[in-house]
Amino acid sequence: MSNISAAKRGSSSLLVLFVVFIFVLCSLFLILYGAYVYTNIRDRVDDDFARRMSISYITNKIRACDVRGGVVVNEGNSSLRLCAEPDEAQPLYIMIYYHEGSIMEYVTQDLEPFEPEDGEVVMKADSFSVTPVPGGLAVDVGTDKGDISYTVSMKCVD
Repeated sequence: MSNISAAKRGSSSLLVLFVVFIFVLCSLFLILYGAYVYTNIRDRVDDDFARRMSISYITNKIRACDVRGGVVVNEGNSSLRLCAEPDEAQPLYIMIYYHEGSIMEYVTQDLEPFEPEDGEVVMKADSFSVTPVPGGLAVDVGTDKGDISYTVSMKCVD
């Protein structure tokens, strides 16, 4: 009889160990899946934040140059020439344009031609266009996450 009760105790101990092992395994998979979901959410939030900040940066540049003659949409509607102080002797020009998959910014004190790759990347984009509309500018930005269209209201529209 003692052999049978020892066998029962051994098998019940194995059963308890097996249940604990299954619990630990499920906990591990749950933690790994939670980390995967958290990483995806964090990456998506970071991407959205970067896009919103870039769009806000461009919008604020346009608004900062909202003076008579301060904002000029170049031909083809794919670039802007901004000038915050057009009446100054040495005005500062800000060019915002699309080049090779990015919206770029180039700052200069003269209107001499420049190499597009000399500018700083504002954001990655698939397309960029600016169209004058009554009361402001319509800005369209195409990205891999979707298109962004908005209108910048301006006081001084040429």
